[in-house]
Amino acid sequence: MKESEIHFILKPGTVLNECFQAIRLIGKGGMGVVYMAYDTHLDLKVAIKVIDSSIMETSEYEVALKRFQAEARIVARIDHPNVIRVYGFKQDTIEDDGNSRKIDYVVMELMAERTLRDTMDESGFEFEGEVKIWVSKYLIPILEGLEEVHKSGIVHRDIKPENIFMKENVAKLADFGLSMGIDFPSVTGSMVDVLGTLAYMAPEQYNNFSLARESSDIFAIGRILYEVVEGKITEKITPFTQVQLTNPSTEYYKALSDIIMEATAENPIKRIGSVSNLKERLLKLHESPLNVPLKTKGEKEPKWKPHLVSIILAAAILVLIVFEINLYIKENKIEVSEPQQQLEIHQGPVNTAAVAAVDTRLKDSIKSDEDSVLFLIPPIKLDLELKKPFGENQIALKAFYLSESPITNDQYVNFLNSNLGRTEHTENGVFFDGRLVLKLSEKIRGYKPIVYDGERYNVDQPMHSSCAVLMVTGYGAEAYAHHYGFRMVSAKEWYALFVSNNSAEKPRLPLPTPVINYPQEKFGIRGINQLAEWGKSDDNNYFILGQVVSKMIGNELIDKKNPTKYYTDTSFRVAKDAIP
Repeated sequence: MKESEIHFILKPGTVLNECFQAIRLIGKGGMGVVYMAYDTHLDLKVAIKVIDSSIMETSEYEVALKRFQAEARIVARIDHPNVIRVYGFKQDTIEDDGNSRKIDYVVMELMAERTLRDTMDESGFEFEGEVKIWVSKYLIPILEGLEEVHKSGIVHRDIKPENIFMKENVAKLADFGLSMGIDFPSVTGSMVDVLGTLAYMAPEQYNNFSLARESSDIFAIGRILYEVVEGKITEKITPFTQVQLTNPSTEYYKALSDIIMEATAENPIKRIGSVSNLKERLLKLHESPLNVPLKTKGEKEPKWKPHLVSIILAAAILVLIVFEINLYIKENKIEVSEPQQQLEIHQGPVNTAAVAAVDTRLKDSIKSDEDSVLFLIPPIKLDLELKKPFGENQIALKAFYLSESPITNDQYVNFLNSNLGRTEHTENGVFFDGRLVLKLSEKIRGYKPIVYDGERYNVDQPMHSSCAVLMVTGYGAEAYAHHYGFRMVSAKEWYALFVSNNSAEKPRLPLPTPVINYPQEKFGIRGINQLAEWGKSDDNNYFILGQVVSKMIGNELIDKKNPTKYYTDTSFRVAKDAIP
């Protein structure tokens, strides 16, 4: 949010009621502007929400004031760990440019400047396990808090990820400015038009704001659940309509899609009846073993069904075997990766001495048209003694050229500007020939190095020009490589360099950092495993190589990914076959 868009009321250092000292503006929500403040009496940081000055000068101020008072009074009664604590409603008079101004404000629990959105993957979680962890860790507690809100006679009416704040790792419902309850005055006029959130709003709420009931909040939760799998809702998703998963590939996803459809039914009578019922269905789904792929056409059911005791016995034996394997791996320092949807990569003892002589006709390095320096990587033969990565005992690579460092923001900007006729700019990203190639802003740190001024792309801050471009899709990496006559690095090539440089032992530098800061390792290459990178396998599948891209799942070394999506802290570099 730009400061120019806020009607400032409190200056830093302003003291209200000889107790609350304003520190700084931290956001705007509902009908109020929110500041971080210091409670001098309790030696505690709190949040204070002041009625937006844009409303103070209108005829709706009295309604807003009554709602502020009602919000403080009603929400303060709710004592639940997943609902923000409201400590009270207060008034004071301050001097503002020589004029006395009455200030009405609510004192609340201070949240971190993170919301539920920051726990979600902008393009949707890739693995079923990620979805299950997210639902258990965040959504179920949120539903428990919302259940308590509904028991108190309150309908929130503006549930969205941005109105669910994080305190440490706990999600809390907040911003009850549009709520409806027995003691809440009606919201009318322009406030509804300005503050409604169409992406999560139930159709009956849009048609008549006063008709919103508990089922309207359930509709919003259903749409959030849809985003967890499918990615953030965009203008391409019609508002007020029922949604479902586009391709439920497992029994779990099929059952989850049914829940989402029932939660977002356009007719409120056909929706899941209560938050309690929605929570119970999700818990039941997560407790059942619905994580196997759907049957393919023509596949027959097995003629036998194992007895429950046999299943429990087999599971116990499997747990014991896994424990023994993990103990062996730990003792022998074997690095393993998650087997689901990825190559089986293990770093065991590797003989990297088998480096063949380089053809003398090949140059040690080449420079590309886009100012990348590519170093010659000699033929390498890797013998892995313990495991067979890529299904082979050995990895034998021909000589190839690889860019010294990941591609930078400046280089990617030059690529985009060279193809303006083929690019399309939206608020959230850049499309090349109709495919998403770059996400423009990172959701957690707010890092947005590349901007569009209406005519060209630019690096916003000079200090970020030489930092690795992040949040590129697989198609974005490949489009860049092909434009300059290169290819993407192969998974085997990257793995050979990873092993040769012992990259697992290198500490990772904080991002963003100029690529020149990465130490130059064997063959002159910088930054292997300093951040995740796009690559391809021999059969043309796209992989993310190196640093884990999601904290919701395990630490995979080489991970098969959808090239249409972007991932935080993921870049790429280019390669070229070495031909004499």
